[in-house]
Amino acid sequence: MQGMNRKIGIGVAWNMVNLVMGRGALALFTLLLAAFLTPEAFGLIAMVMVCYELGNAIADSGLGQAVVRSKTVSQTELSSVFVGNLMLSGLAYALLFLAAPFVADFYGQPDLTALARVVGLVVFFNGCKTVQIAVLSRAMNFKVQMVANTIGVLVSGVVAVTMAAQGAGVWSLVCQILLSAAVSAAVLWYLSSWRPTTDISLHAFGTMFGFGYKLLLDGMLSVLYQNSYVLVIGKLFTAQATGLYFFARKITELIAQQLTSAVQQATYPAIASLQDDNDALRHKYRQIIQMMMFMMAPVMLLLGALAEPLFALVFQPKWQGAIGYLQILCVVGVFFALNAINLNILNVKGRSDLVLKTGLLKKTVNIGLLVLAIPHGLLAIVISQVAGSALALVPNTYYSARLIQYGLADQMVDAFKPVMVALLAALVAWGIQQQLQLHPLLELILAGGAGVASYLLASLAVKAEGFMMLLYKVRQRLAR
Repeated sequence: MQGMNRKIGIGVAWNMVNLVMGRGALALFTLLLAAFLTPEAFGLIAMVMVCYELGNAIADSGLGQAVVRSKTVSQTELSSVFVGNLMLSGLAYALLFLAAPFVADFYGQPDLTALARVVGLVVFFNGCKTVQIAVLSRAMNFKVQMVANTIGVLVSGVVAVTMAAQGAGVWSLVCQILLSAAVSAAVLWYLSSWRPTTDISLHAFGTMFGFGYKLLLDGMLSVLYQNSYVLVIGKLFTAQATGLYFFARKITELIAQQLTSAVQQATYPAIASLQDDNDALRHKYRQIIQMMMFMMAPVMLLLGALAEPLFALVFQPKWQGAIGYLQILCVVGVFFALNAINLNILNVKGRSDLVLKTGLLKKTVNIGLLVLAIPHGLLAIVISQVAGSALALVPNTYYSARLIQYGLADQMVDAFKPVMVALLAALVAWGIQQQLQLHPLLELILAGGAGVASYLLASLAVKAEGFMMLLYKVRQRLAR
């Protein structure tokens, strides 16, 4: 168990480095691109993202997770999955190519045909690296993944910002997406030792696909659901409004999804080895939720509380309309972490059928909430995402309770302290910021510093489990 804790700790550390370097650089380039581009440009790229993400879902088809969770995996299985990924990538791009004109007609934006067809090429690059990432993850080698991701972000970001400065407009965003995938794939192949062989088997592929296809269906449903908001907003409102919403969502997702992914990618391979020990699984997932919420809750809630001075400092006035959307979506980010961890439990137990079943139920409910919100305007549509994320916990935790006896009530107990303390810290930061009439940078330093200090002190006072685990790790490190 100590060896596993060490592996998980090292994995989380490398993923956090990836988060800080890769995603930090991505955030910086997003800021720079926002200075050169208009909300309309971000709105156009948002409209084609549904095609891009559907293509990626088809190309992966859950095969990467199938490889990671397998107790043993042969060269034949890996090569078969690789070839299958390439074939699925070709299928995905063909469908995307044919659908592009219909997407353009739907939004009334003729330029989307070319945009969608070029962006869609990314599925080939992502399909090429699915097995490489899975092999590295099985070996708990997250350093190589961090290097590849960071180089991809840096190269694509520099080129995209240069293009934007030269007036390339939305095509600079297209270039960023393509180059990031292509460069990271090339670096992964260069640094990884695994290579495919001609020893492939339809049976081996079918075994992996038997687990993965349910994740594929759930992934496609998730893409359609997540992008249903952009579909509706892009259809009913202007490209500018779509761009403001998409920009706010991009910022919150950049933090919420990547922070969650950093922990999940590091813990999934090690946790998968415990799939037959429910007591050990429950204990580990309790620790993961306690630590995840200790990190996620303050980041998201403080981001929402300090959105006004943050936008005033780093964004031009044309982006101020995104502040309200961002503050609401920060709450969605907190729920995102909990929902993702519960789906992780189902994947570890090999119950991709339950992932699909819960996905169908959640999407049905959330689409209903979206339909109810449409007559009340854009803000109501964004608020409906909070309600949908909260309600999603019910089916997600139901199966966690059945499989490892870790249900909604237990998870709420584990998440309660960090969320309440983070809410208190956010209120402190917001209250101080509202009283200040200073330069935005000073407001962020003073109000943000007060919020962070109050969070840490309150966490110590209530002995929040995530904070105590962190202190224990620090003391262990210092004692060596």
